[in-house]
Amino acid sequence: MPDYHRLDVSLTLKGKNRPERKWESEWVFSVYNAYGRKNAWAINFQQDEDDAYKTKATKLYLFSVIPAVTYNFKF
Repeated sequence: MPDYHRLDVSLTLKGKNRPERKWESEWVFSVYNAYGRKNAWAINFQQDEDDAYKTKATKLYLFSVIPAVTYNFKF
């Protein structure tokens, strides 16, 4: 299996704390695999039909860059 690495980044913006409010909120902005590396999820091997000594490997990639926005609140 080849080396697997990725960079995930996020930014959390919290709302102002106000004593009269009974809840808190925050926004989270994040990016999964920020530099878009193709990491192998699986490798499939297939034997050559004409030559039994040859095998072909195929990599399966699932995700590239995935942005996300989340709103959280606590009460």
